[in-house]
Amino acid sequence: MRKLSICTIAIATLFFGCNSSKDENTSTKDASAFTINAEIIGVEDGTPIFLNVVEDGKLIKKDSVNILSSKVNFTGQLDSPEMLYFQVGDTRKMINLFGENGLISIKVNVDSLDRAVVTGSETHDVLMAFKEFLKPIDTKSEQLNEDYRVASANSDTEKMNELRETYEELRRKQIAMIKKFIIKNNESFIAPFLIKGYLYYDMEYPALDSLLTQLSPLVHSSKNYIDLVDRVKKLKSVAIGMPAVDFALNDTMGNPIAISSFQGKILLIDFWAAWCGPCRRENPNMVKLYNDYKNKGFEIIGVSFDENREKWINAIHEDQLTWPHVSDLKGWSSEAGKLYAINSIPATVLLDRQGNIIAKNLRGDALREKLEEYCDTED
Repeated sequence: MRKLSICTIAIATLFFGCNSSKDENTSTKDASAFTINAEIIGVEDGTPIFLNVVEDGKLIKKDSVNILSSKVNFTGQLDSPEMLYFQVGDTRKMINLFGENGLISIKVNVDSLDRAVVTGSETHDVLMAFKEFLKPIDTKSEQLNEDYRVASANSDTEKMNELRETYEELRRKQIAMIKKFIIKNNESFIAPFLIKGYLYYDMEYPALDSLLTQLSPLVHSSKNYIDLVDRVKKLKSVAIGMPAVDFALNDTMGNPIAISSFQGKILLIDFWAAWCGPCRRENPNMVKLYNDYKNKGFEIIGVSFDENREKWINAIHEDQLTWPHVSDLKGWSSEAGKLYAINSIPATVLLDRQGNIIAKNLRGDALREKLEEYCDTED
């Protein structure tokens, strides 16, 4: 389960001002500031239009203007082109716009905000080209999701497994297409935006590092690019072959347990949570694996991304997870999760007896084969 947020993309610092809708005919283009003139048909006069940004995964209101005769006007400054979200009143209806400094116009009907006509933002034009480029595979993905929903409702396990395999193959094709588009548009601020929005969870070091080196220096000022460089550093520190980064968290009784205390064991660090459906479905397999190898020098430590202590402990008992468990009960802000750059769960990190990272995110037969390799004899 991936980390849930309004958007995975953070926004650069914005300095906002607002004008009344009487200034909608502003025509002078200023490369150091933006003016956004929006015509939103079907919205009552006096309805506030909020200009939102994403900060630390949360949607933040930065400015608002009441609509008049279907029109509103915003002005401000962007450090670099970034995604902006225009929210209609207190509803969930939004116009997503990749803004940049200059004169930008928006025309849209409130009943079809996803079909807004945007002019004046070259970066937004590239984003629209990307969506069109990816449309055929997105259509197939939507159909697969619907087929899976039907199979799940009918408890058709065979069909569900077949659809999972088909989806994985489609996802590989999608990733290849996205990389192709990014490299072709490596001078656009869309490139780091797409990496962070579409590939962030699928790429380990050095694959992510290699892709970033293909981006033009012109986009290095992007907040998205800066965030990606920081992620590369974190991924490098916990890459396969590196010594495990030590941490200590409290167990269910409040006693601290450090990763380093397991040296001499083959240790699986299992990042999970009681609320995570895929994690709970994987737990029976983990129980069987643990029972098969616990007497061969193998140990598991569960690191929970829970916030509710009672639900965490109940899940441990319900799923009969008899290995050590720790948590700081900070959810996605888990200190251990940050150290290991964990952005989706379930996630695993496998350490050898010397405390070095030998594998990541192995499951099923692949994990069992690795344990056969390392647990065949005891020290």
